[in-house]
Amino acid sequence: YRRIILGFWRYKLLRIRNNEFIAGSNFFCGNRCFISSKNKITIGSDFYMGNYCHLAANAKIGDNVLFASFVSLVGGDHKIDSINVPIRLSGRDVFKTICIKDNVWIGHGAIIMHGVTIASGAVIASGAVITRDVGENEIWGGNPGKLIRKRV
Repeated sequence: YRRIILGFWRYKLLRIRNNEFIAGSNFFCGNRCFISSKNKITIGSDFYMGNYCHLAANAKIGDNVLFASFVSLVGGDHKIDSINVPIRLSGRDVFKTICIKDNVWIGHGAIIMHGVTIASGAVIASGAVITRDVGENEIWGGNPGKLIRKRV
């Protein structure tokens, strides 16, 4: 019962920071999670997010998704092509949406880059940096992320 109340209040606090943030029923968020105020984030039902997660990209997340602690969704990289403009002043690139389908588990400290789609049933290993699309029921790990094997 305590988890339901905590989930409710943490959701309300995140909504104050970002009114584009929407989550379905049974949302739970651990301590000190951050959601960017400028990104549109939609989360389905039965979502769990551990402590210190950082959601700073446009994202569509399905049902029954599990984020361990310190998971980051990252988007909108700085432009780096013009060597005559300081990077700090070069502006931001296009914000691409991250799409995480149903029944996905993302391990501790994983980083998901913008524009990536993670298909249903996938598992992302702890510490992985995912820069490409992940197929259905695939297990990915490493930096950059690579296919380890399929779930059976």
